[in-house]
Parts: sequence; structure tokens; C-alpha cells
Amino acid sequence: MRTLSIKTKRDLFLGIGVLIFVLLTWLILTLTLSNGTATSASVYYGSNREPIATIDFISNQVTIHYYQDTNTETRYPYVDLSNQTMTLLGDYEIGGMKQEVVIKYDFDKQSVQIIEEASPYNVCSKQGEITSGALICLPNSVRVEFKNAEEDFIL
Repeated sequence: MRTLSIKTKRDLFLGIGVLIFVLLTWLILTLTLSNGTATSASVYYGSNREPIATIDFISNQVTIHYYQDTNTETRYPYVDLSNQTMTLLGDYEIGGMKQEVVIKYDFDKQSVQIIEEASPYNVCSKQGEITSGALICLPNSVRVEFKNAEEDFIL
């Protein structure tokens, strides 16, 4: 009976130690990776290594690098400068039709948010507004990655 009690205490301390280690590692990585002010956000579609569009927070401009191949009259991505939104077609289909993904960007906050999309659980739009790191929308094959001022000066 006594050895079971000691083993249980040891397992409890080990579990707590592992949990503290994981939380500290997460905290350190979060603080380290999110340093610096965002200078731009690159929007990627599919497996392309080149961004489909870039949101430049310094010059307050959106640059489209290429358009998606679609069978519609609308050219995607579509940028609405007055509402600060960008709309592109995701890979998720409903009734054989690809669904739109609407990305809202804010030059003042230097932030990006997916505000409208269709996916099984709307995970993409539930990620909220971000100012660093990456915003990933897997069912639609869309991702947004930030570049910050410190990265621009790395040799």
C-alpha cells in the first residue's frame, strides 16, 4: 500500500513538472516570436510559396501579385479599399461551389482578421484579430503571415 502512495505522489509531481515546462516553453516562444511591429502581412493561397497579395502597413497599400483561376466574372482576390477587406476564393466547397473568404485588415492597428468564411466549424473566423504570427484557414487553404521590422534587418 505504501509504495503505491509514493508512486502516485511521484507521478503527480512529474505531471505538474511537465505541465509547468510546457507552459513556460509556450510563453517564451510566444513572447519571442511576436516581438516587433508588423510592417506587412502576406496572404497565401493553396500551396503557393509566393503570396497572392501583400498588405503593407507602412504605406497603407494592398498589392495583388496574381489572381486566382476561376470560372466567374469576378476576379479574386477582390480588394474593397473603403471597407478595408480582401475577398478570395477558398478551397472549401458547398454544392460544388468554392466559398469566399473575407479578410479584414486594419492599417491603424496593423492587424488582420478573417471575418467571413464557410467551413465545417468556422474555425478560421473564430481565430479573431491578430497582429503577429500567422492566421491559418486550413479548409480554405488560406494563410496570412506577418513580417515585422526586426525581420527586415536580419542578414
